[in-house]
Amino acid sequence: MIQLPSGQHITYQLQYRKCGKTSCGTCRDGQGHGPYWYAYWREGSRLRSGYIGKVHPNSLNNPVVEEPVPALI
Repeated sequence: MIQLPSGQHITYQLQYRKCGKTSCGTCRDGQGHGPYWYAYWREGSRLRSGYIGKVHPNSLNNPVVEEPVPALI
């Protein structure tokens, strides 16, 4: 994982990526590989981004426990 800047606003976004291989069925038949988390922040006027991974970085320290959704009858 990349070193994120401290003291700055960071936006996290889930994205799919295409690998570019012509024989890849995941990219050819779907959205691509992923979803993967990416971070975005500003350094001066430049927009920077970095790969985070499959797990949102905030969920590593503060896991969110969700209530199960009841089944519709």
